[in-house]
Amino acid sequence: MRVVLSGGGTGGHIFPALAVAESLRRLEPDVELLYIGATTGIETSIVPPRGIPFQAVTARKLRKVLSPATLLVALSLVKGYFEARTYLRAFKADVVVGTGGYVAMAAVWAGAHLGLPTLILAPDSIPGRTNRLLARYAKKICVVFPETVARFPKEKTVVTGLPVRAGIVAPAEVTPQAARCRFANLRSDAFTVLVLGGSQGAQAINTLIVEAVPKLLEAGVQVLHQAGSRNIEAVQKQIQEKGLQDREGYCPVAFLDEEQMPLALRAADVVVCRGGISTLSELMANALPAMVVPLPTAYADHQTANARALEKAGAALLRPENALSASNLIADLLALRDDPARRQRMAEASRAMGRPDAADAVARLVLEQIK
Repeated sequence: MRVVLSGGGTGGHIFPALAVAESLRRLEPDVELLYIGATTGIETSIVPPRGIPFQAVTARKLRKVLSPATLLVALSLVKGYFEARTYLRAFKADVVVGTGGYVAMAAVWAGAHLGLPTLILAPDSIPGRTNRLLARYAKKICVVFPETVARFPKEKTVVTGLPVRAGIVAPAEVTPQAARCRFANLRSDAFTVLVLGGSQGAQAINTLIVEAVPKLLEAGVQVLHQAGSRNIEAVQKQIQEKGLQDREGYCPVAFLDEEQMPLALRAADVVVCRGGISTLSELMANALPAMVVPLPTAYADHQTANARALEKAGAALLRPENALSASNLIADLLALRDDPARRQRMAEASRAMGRPDAADAVARLVLEQIK
């Protein structure tokens, strides 16, 4: 059995593909895998160390505004399509799985034209452009939210949840107190807020958090802050201006790797984050309450739709970026700190929405297509 996985550009596209790969290897030890990514994507450094053969094809991101660059996107998609087609034939692929990004569009499109069964992951509450275009070619469409089924052909669409990376939930014996001690400046016994801006970071959230940190520290709340690799220098400058460097109770980091993220999630009482579905799925797997600040420029405002689904279920607070200030951020966090019963209800709602078996569910659909 030969399975091709394709997705790139962000961790939200790459890590679900890797989670499916892990399940495939466990369910079908003889499976052969190939990952098709973009030449310039972060998948070029994330995927190969996992022992999965990797091929890169041409891909460009389509911007919202039409411009001369739009023609370059179209040309790169055509080039990527033919490159992917060549790799699929050489690999003798049996099935193609697309997890998002324009590189996945090229691979799934090529697979469908070669007569191969194809699957796509369409986890956002409002499907993105790529998945709406690929729906006509896909044999199966895997979604997270039941309400998303109505946006695709019903006979193709399955509610599987979003595959999350293995080990994203820390072992049961790791207590929140022990997890907090793994991060500089954090105390084991303090109420802890984890801030996540997605794999690329979120400068608007970073600015609010740095502004709020002094008062949070005064109130006995500590903050573990993933600022994002591309934003850490700006955050460090803000930290120096406010005299927050090496302050007890505040731990700013550029990026939480695969070993650190499960510990960070275990350390947290509440998470402040963007509304990317990969991040939200990891929170649900860990049964964590969240304050979600959607990216306002996301396509079709899908992050707001994702957050609204969690808020409706009672698992999160939805806070639009344009209405959020440091003062009301502080007020929300202190209100949650002071109401453990409310946090517990949110955690239970988050757990109920989680699908810890999502990777296996998608892997089984892949194997069914081959068989």
